[in-house]
Amino acid sequence: MRKIALVKNNHPEIKRVILYKDEHGIYLFGYDKIEDSSSLWDEWYKTIEDIYSVCEKEYGIQIQDWQDIEAPCEYCQHDWIAPVRIKGRNVGKPEWEKLEKLVNGTWIEIK
Repeated sequence: MRKIALVKNNHPEIKRVILYKDEHGIYLFGYDKIEDSSSLWDEWYKTIEDIYSVCEKEYGIQIQDWQDIEAPCEYCQHDWIAPVRIKGRNVGKPEWEKLEKLVNGTWIEIK
């Protein structure tokens, strides 16, 4: 499960957040821009209620402000909306500083 919300309280640094739930817990990613990008940071929470509470206090986000977004594709980054992955991760040879994005069925390196 993934959800996205825009910050409501004119926070000086954070413009939007994404939450991602997997079998280990729930991750919250923070962004300094509205456009799809890598997150500035991530935090781990045990429950979704914890994230909802933190986001309401810190960012003015109400439960109804959260919108569902698609789960990430296999090998893709959880903090990007679009399919973006670390180059080579899918073949077991990750190039950690290089990202590639799926565009019209073709993986293109992000500069």
